[in-house]
Amino acid sequence: MDSYRYDHSMHDMRKRLWVVILLSCCCFSSVIEGAERLNVSASSAVVMDQQTGQVLWAKNPDWKRPMASLTKIMTAILILENCDLDDTVTISREAARTPGSSMNLRAGTTYQVRDLLYGLMLLSGNDAAAALAEHSGGRIDEFVAMMNKKALLLGATNTNFANPHGLPDEKHYSTAHDLALLTRSSLAIPEFAALVASDQAVIPDPMDAAHLSIYNKNRLLWEFEGANGVKTGYTLKAGRCLVASATRYGRQVVAVILDAPRLWEDAVTLLNYGLEEHKNIMIAQKGQELGTASVQGGLKGTVAVVSGNDVWITAPKAQSEAAKIDYVISGEIIAPVEKWAPLGKLRVMDGEKLLLEAPLLAGEQVVERSWAGRLRHFVHRLRRLLVEH
Repeated sequence: MDSYRYDHSMHDMRKRLWVVILLSCCCFSSVIEGAERLNVSASSAVVMDQQTGQVLWAKNPDWKRPMASLTKIMTAILILENCDLDDTVTISREAARTPGSSMNLRAGTTYQVRDLLYGLMLLSGNDAAAALAEHSGGRIDEFVAMMNKKALLLGATNTNFANPHGLPDEKHYSTAHDLALLTRSSLAIPEFAALVASDQAVIPDPMDAAHLSIYNKNRLLWEFEGANGVKTGYTLKAGRCLVASATRYGRQVVAVILDAPRLWEDAVTLLNYGLEEHKNIMIAQKGQELGTASVQGGLKGTVAVVSGNDVWITAPKAQSEAAKIDYVISGEIIAPVEKWAPLGKLRVMDGEKLLLEAPLLAGEQVVERSWAGRLRHFVHRLRRLLVEH
């Protein structure tokens, strides 16, 4: 913990926080113990809690590997952020000729963005990826630049995109951990979550009056209780890949599985591990008072410290010891202090590893101890009374 000077009231705050975590949390070493029991064929894999973002299990999580059609998760994110679902897309000759898995698009035909998104995520159409990239970015290389910029913004620092579909390229790679980060962000978009949870879709056929029924390649949607996404992928170099998501008991977990000979068995193992052996625990509510900190030069000698966010952690159900909650106050607090002013950070630690942090805010105003400060406080209260009446 960083070295800061704390007064007695802040030590009281530390004690109160420790009691909360001791009563409700556990030792995270049991995550490792549980993970050792898993028999997973994948070369690289991660299980992440969707709400907290905590990694619950990992195998070679930062190994840079080809990601095949899992690429299309990022393509879909950018299309949903930058395009209207009712936009009309005219299929170019280049897009129609894209090799690999296909919607069988024909040059010169038109589709709505939403129909191409179904073809992208359910059929894994490389031609749909190219057409959407051209529609959104103008040129595919410009869209790829958007993909890489977005990846960095989402914390996927070990990822580089070279195309919007995932066809082999030495400069096209990601990691299981990065793909979990991207998927967690994508599932927060309601349209994306609904799209990848669809087991089938019906889209217009522009060549005649008929409609086309397409079906999702993700068989977990039929075979695993609570499954609701996300994307399959395969190339010879990448092997069999999958990003899977499922929800049970009000919790959602994401499993990323790269190069897995037993792909579907791995998915079931990892999703069950994340859902059945863990629980989410609220440490603090947004606005909840956690203690007090001393204030220099104020009419009051202390200020209430509150949590700036709802703070949740994911913990194994088999509890043993307590995780550690720490806090850092950002230097000496000097009046005046405005209500909701940032004071520091609350941190949840697993040994030396930072699991999460949340802002600590001032829960009240503290006026400086001077005639000018008292006058400002009086005027502020008078104005508020006049407004209220």
